[in-house]
Parts: sequence; structure tokens; C-alpha cells
Amino acid sequence: MVSTYEITVNGETFVVEVDLSTSPVTVVVNGEPRAVTFRQLVEAAASAASARPAPAPAQAAAAPAPAPKPEPKPAVPAGTVPGEVVKAPMPGKILSILVQVGSTIKEGQTVCTLEAMKMEMPISATASGTVKAIHVSVGDTVAYGDPLVTVG
Repeated sequence: MVSTYEITVNGETFVVEVDLSTSPVTVVVNGEPRAVTFRQLVEAAASAASARPAPAPAQAAAAPAPAPKPEPKPAVPAGTVPGEVVKAPMPGKILSILVQVGSTIKEGQTVCTLEAMKMEMPISATASGTVKAIHVSVGDTVAYGDPLVTVG
């Protein structure tokens, strides 16, 4: 059975279609199919959480809200530099950046390496030209669609 959800990640809304009857599944995000594997870790914990009574409103108000985790600041704000933007194809951590601002690169050349799901993924330039901006640093965590490098 396919379910359709509208999800928002970092303020960006996506339409996601998911069939959770088997793993791996194909998830369609804004019309682009993605292969996803999953496994349920602890079924009993989810059942226990749903069986627990909800706290009274006074108790919920008294508990301090957890501080939001600060998001990493990009080296150059996206959209401020004209050109072709190489975007993250999936969430992950930046392991290396193989280009510098001012470097001349060709379409298909690896610009950085992303670690996702314990695998290293080379990220390639989507256009030839000069590197105009690098929006991330080594060690940054990125989300799907986050700008990585601008080529102009």
C-alpha cells in the first residue's frame, strides 16, 4: 500500500510517496525516485510509548523545552552567487572538499565527498566552469538539496 505524505525539512516542503510493505522500497520525493532500506528497531518501545498516558497540560508547560541544535553556517550563503549549484543528493556528512574557489572544473568532476549511510559518495559537478563559491566545510552535516558548491 502506497502512502503519500507532505513533509517539511529545514523549512523546505517535499511530497513523499512511500510503500512500507517491504524493504528496500522506492520513495518518490517531488517526482524523483530514491531507494530506501529500513528496519524496525524496537517494536515494544513504540507500543509502550503509545500506552503511556499523556502528561497533564500543567506538567507539559513546566518541563523546559530542549534547546534547538544550532545549524552549521555555510561558508557562502546560497543564492548570493550566480551559477550552477551542486546540491546534496541525500543527507550526510561532508568528508572532503576537492576543489577551491577559483578552480576550473569540468562537468562530472568530483567536487566533494559525502558520507551517507556509512558509505562514501563522490559528488560530481553538474556543469563545467569556475568554482564561484563553496557553501560547506569538512565535517558539516547537510540535508537533501542543500547547496554544496556553485560553478559559474
